[in-house]
Amino acid sequence: MGYGVRFARPDELDALPAIEIAADVRFRATAHADLVASYPTTGIADFAEAQDRWSLWVAAGEGDRPVGFAHCRRVGDGDMYVAQLSVHPGHAGNRLAARLLDRLAGYCGPRGLRRLTLTTFRDIPWNAPYYARLGFREVPDLAGEPFLRRQIAEQIQAGFSPESRVAMVREIVRPGARR
Repeated sequence: MGYGVRFARPDELDALPAIEIAADVRFRATAHADLVASYPTTGIADFAEAQDRWSLWVAAGEGDRPVGFAHCRRVGDGDMYVAQLSVHPGHAGNRLAARLLDRLAGYCGPRGLRRLTLTTFRDIPWNAPYYARLGFREVPDLAGEPFLRRQIAEQIQAGFSPESRVAMVREIVRPGARR
């Protein structure tokens, strides 16, 4: 099956919560199962706001229907925060998360953004270790990262253990820039 990655359309927003819920089923086998199950899914209003700001991407499969998404928001002077990245488990193994992040970085670079950022589980293989393979690195000291520090603090306040959370960044290479 062929997949494409593109901006989300307004008529697709209602399909995204079901993708998020289905993707979260993988967490049932982790130590974080109860917290993930109790954490609220992204609301349609939040998706609509991101879609209006060109910060909501979908991976589309057969029939051009969404099977995954990256819900983001611009923060600070040069960061795009990936608030939620979900792929329906029926489409896992097709590198859709990687394709979503690569497309997002390709969009952000020419617009002057310098980093993709996110917070995730440190100890789950398809979270921090996976993102590290995709070019993200851990931010060991959040003192100079007020937004990421607040995100982690909110997650801890919601019940996640401090040891389980990690902030990560991926530098965006701008077109024409040398590596």
